Amino acid sequence: MPVFERSIEIDAPIADVYAFHLDTRNAARIASKGQEFVSIIGDFPLSEGDEVELNVKMKPLPGVQTWRVRITECADPVLVVDELLKGPFARFRHEHRFAPSASGGTVLTDRIEWSLPGGPAGRLVEPIARHLMERSFVERQAATKRILEAEAAAVTV
Repeated sequence: MPVFERSIEIDAPIADVYAFHLDTRNAARIASKGQEFVSIIGDFPLSEGDEVELNVKMKPLPGVQTWRVRITECADPVLVVDELLKGPFARFRHEHRFAPSASGGTVLTDRIEWSLPGGPAGRLVEPIARHLMERSFVERQAATKRILEAEAAAVTV
């Protein structure tokens, strides 16, 4: 099963970065180019066992994709795990890990275990899916950093 992992350092308190990830509505704020969140349905802040439905337009694909995820682990303030119940992947387990950085901020690591549907045919397009995931998470993590660092700076002023 493919694994994708990417980290970024954010100059914001770990508690704030963790809390940001307990509100899936923030996904719309950090969406990558070509993603438009039509609706995000759930109770926030999230806790273990909660489910969220995200309806997303993913360009250039037609229509709206529905992603239904369950929060399977929460460990304040170091881990949030969501797992796909319904969506475009055969498997999608997303760990959001948070660790203190040496500079006093937070290291955010997104780790995703994933597989595409379709067996051997799905595996043929894994390199394309990996590339799209990498591009998406570069944008998502940069947006998360920008938002949380701006909020942290506003608090300290």
